[in-house]
Amino acid sequence: MQPNFERLIDEALSKVDGIDIYTFALYHDHESGFFSICIDTKENSDIQVAESNKYAMKHFRGMISESDIEGAMLWQANVGRNLSLGDFHAVNIAEIELTSLEVDDSFYLAAINALQNKAELILQRSSHGQSLLFCCSTANDEVGLTWVQENA
Repeated sequence: MQPNFERLIDEALSKVDGIDIYTFALYHDHESGFFSICIDTKENSDIQVAESNKYAMKHFRGMISESDIEGAMLWQANVGRNLSLGDFHAVNIAEIELTSLEVDDSFYLAAINALQNKAELILQRSSHGQSLLFCCSTANDEVGLTWVQENA
């Protein structure tokens, strides 16, 4: 039996009243065995991207000065948004422990379907329309899937 993902989403939304949601993520922390919700704002995302780019550009420029194209490719600028879930505005705002639960594709699909069922409610808490990004972890990636609502 799958966890009640819709209830988890409702709990997360109840804790971030008044926040303009820019990115909404379903996060499976493989190491701890928890599944949680992380929410970011545009303002926080912009700050995190700027900080990340400041750090990366030091290394990028060093690689270029050493004529190391392969090395420079590892330190390119982030031209989008923050997807480092631990740096989101609200981290693990609602969570459940996954004790003795088999986590496979059906688990992630159930979580995504629950998020799709709650998408309208989340969109009501966002001024970003089609720029509101939804994310979900997968078996091998912290952020394995990303999507937007077509009808936002």
